[in-house]
Amino acid sequence: MAVTIKKLEAANLDQVSRFRMHEQEDQPLQIFIRRDARKSAQANLTQTYVAKEEGERHIKGYISLMCAEIKLEKTYEIPDKIGADKYEYHPAVRIARLAVESGHAGTGLGRQLVETAIGVVLLSIMPNVGCRFVVLDAKPKSIGFYRHLGFRLLETEDNKTAATPLMFMDLKNLLDQQAA
Repeated sequence: MAVTIKKLEAANLDQVSRFRMHEQEDQPLQIFIRRDARKSAQANLTQTYVAKEEGERHIKGYISLMCAEIKLEKTYEIPDKIGADKYEYHPAVRIARLAVESGHAGTGLGRQLVETAIGVVLLSIMPNVGCRFVVLDAKPKSIGFYRHLGFRLLETEDNKTAATPLMFMDLKNLLDQQAA
């Protein structure tokens, strides 16, 4: 499937009204893209990137990003910055929402959306603002998917038992892997 991923703009003609998710637990994701994504972007709360098949206006998936921070709680060491553990929080970008339309699961679209989000952080945010991590709250059914992409669970007891545990990716590790 040839896909175009671009930022959702208030004035563009992307058709979000036809976006469908059939699982009851996913209905908030459907409602967000249809009703709230543009307003959230205009208020500078999130930015949403939409995926469409070439030549179509109807979106097949989306990812929303926002600023965040992560409290590592001494569960993860930052070896390239001595004394980093003295800070309670570290800068991050949060994947606030990721959704792929029903019928498109397993096509690689979710992976493409996450890779686009990471690219935005690597190319636009990290060179201009301190940012080390990408974080997200994972639904239990999605933990394996995110692990496969390089995210890891925050290893605290509270997080391990959370309904949507926090997962994170250290972008420095990703950059080191790309350089090798």
